[in-house]
Amino acid sequence: MNGTPHAGSWRLTLLAVATILAAGLTLIAWQTEGGRAFTSESLRRLQVERDTPPVPALTVIDEKGKTQLLPELVAAGPPVWIADFFYARCTSLCLAQGTVMAQLQRQILEQGLERRVGLLSISFDPAHDRPEALRAYARRMGAEARVWRFATLARPDEQRTLLAHFGLVVIPAPLGEFEHNAALYVISADGRLLRIEDMDAPQRSLAYALRAAALVDHGLPR
Repeated sequence: MNGTPHAGSWRLTLLAVATILAAGLTLIAWQTEGGRAFTSESLRRLQVERDTPPVPALTVIDEKGKTQLLPELVAAGPPVWIADFFYARCTSLCLAQGTVMAQLQRQILEQGLERRVGLLSISFDPAHDRPEALRAYARRMGAEARVWRFATLARPDEQRTLLAHFGLVVIPAPLGEFEHNAALYVISADGRLLRIEDMDAPQRSLAYALRAAALVDHGLPR
């Protein structure tokens, strides 16, 4: 008779543990989109693809000196853009980014895709990157204006909004430079952020952009 309560308490303990584990797994599945995302960045990318949030109505100035809202800039181009964020004085990561974008430009031109996909590089350093700096960077990268455009914030006070919206982390470094993360952002002409890809996945970004452009042709939702 002394063993019966003991056995019963163990069963209750096991049941409680199982319940806690089940609740924990449910919470993990919910927080990681069914287990597909185990980092905040991965989760953010999944949420972007699901929700396709609008790009912010920031005031930008392009390499030609034209001031307009960011949604207006993308609306005036091809159906889909592949964008990145940089600063023109960078001597390391941004040059690698520029090489990736230059490779995309070459592929777009070789395949005659310039009416389908454009490239857009946006500076997060408006204090230094005015139109003349954007033009100098474009020349250095061998940019073709019919494919690859450049812009910076016309209002430096909007920098925080830019960084927060696109998930950019920018940290001041010695010699006036910055440490920052990098990615490729697929943006539609109707001003929606469709997808975020790693910088080392340009072909995946281009393939996705072309699929999105094809859906626009057929009037289908992306």
